[in-house]
Amino acid sequence: MAGEDVAHGEPLLEVEGLKKYFGQDSGLLGGISFEPGRFPPISLDEQQVKAVDDVSFEIRRGETLGLVGESGCGKSTLGRTLLRLLEPTAGTISFKGDDLAALSGEELRRKRAEIQMIFQDPQSSLDPRMKVGRIIEEPMRAHGMLDDEGREARAKDLLEKVGLDPHHYNRHPHAFSGGQRQRVNLARALSVNPDFIVCDEPVSALDVSIQAQVLNTMERLQEEFGLTYLFIAHDLSVIRHISDRVAVMYLGNVVELADKEELFENPQHPYTRALLDSIPVPDPRRRGARGALEGEVPSPVDPPSGCRFRTRCPRLIAPEGYDWTDEEWAHTRSFLRAVKRRTFESASAAELRREFFGGDLPDGEAGEIVAEAIALVATDADAGTEGRGDWTDARELLLEKFARESVCATERPAYDVETEHGTDSHFAACHLHR
Repeated sequence: MAGEDVAHGEPLLEVEGLKKYFGQDSGLLGGISFEPGRFPPISLDEQQVKAVDDVSFEIRRGETLGLVGESGCGKSTLGRTLLRLLEPTAGTISFKGDDLAALSGEELRRKRAEIQMIFQDPQSSLDPRMKVGRIIEEPMRAHGMLDDEGREARAKDLLEKVGLDPHHYNRHPHAFSGGQRQRVNLARALSVNPDFIVCDEPVSALDVSIQAQVLNTMERLQEEFGLTYLFIAHDLSVIRHISDRVAVMYLGNVVELADKEELFENPQHPYTRALLDSIPVPDPRRRGARGALEGEVPSPVDPPSGCRFRTRCPRLIAPEGYDWTDEEWAHTRSFLRAVKRRTFESASAAELRREFFGGDLPDGEAGEIVAEAIALVATDADAGTEGRGDWTDARELLLEKFARESVCATERPAYDVETEHGTDSHFAACHLHR
């Protein structure tokens, strides 16, 4: 039944096929009309930024789902779309049986009392002209909760529960530190008795020592009020501290989702492994690279087909139809990356064969394609290029024959993989689990 309560451990929020695209009408020139004949025509391509693209998951009542990924991957956009602060392009957002994506007007306004948000910047999210007591009371006033005396009493009680002095009721935000301001934000979110709170990097702007205090307060309040959190962060140590389950996001897609310990101890997606390898180790004696990813994140306007991560993946699957060993494919993949990024400027064909293939190219058609690419970028007359180094043609040849023919490019991956830590599910969007 729509709007019914949900038992602890049961799905409170269910998201299916959620998309959020931004078109040119939402940019700087959106909404501007030009009178014909007065100005020259402006040509804008009909392009859409696919910030969130076909995302599905659920959040259970009483849990904290951590959402992690690089900056720009769509985490904050996803959180704001769930709360209808941004209008979804497609998909369903089922909250207690009601589809938030289909609600509007008074129905949506009433539902907002049950879903709240804590923003990243504790300073800009508070009105500097209002006293903190009034800030906390504002949501209650908007939803017609209590009278003036009742709202004041609840605001002071919430100030105490989040670790502030109730006598701070009449202070302005500028009188508080960053950690204290974020506690005010937490009190404001709690004022209307919500069931679900989206926490958009709530501690990223705070000192490390203050982060721990705020996180502990959030955990205590979660238990006391029976809250459910979507906790967005880019800091994996914070995610591991507070989350029950973790979703990893890359370029608008959720690429892995599992219980916290299962994901940290048994990561199944190459992107998740790269994120975990990038965590700093507090040991000054430890040396060497920490598995940094190569290349840049592709544009969300034109994301890669198939697996979104394939253009940076160190484990791209070999295309079918070629007879080569795993070692030969690894050498070819290394050569492809070098050509894409122009990591060498001048080399003969013989030097390229030795450096990338140990002198022996793959057998059959694969070897012929590699030899053709080498001839395009080599700078010796024997290669038939007369020193011109045609990088563009070599890059397109290798991408067309190898990278774009891989299953990673032709099919979108989605697999439930076997767990190692007794958890009920582990999702990984990687064709390595075929």
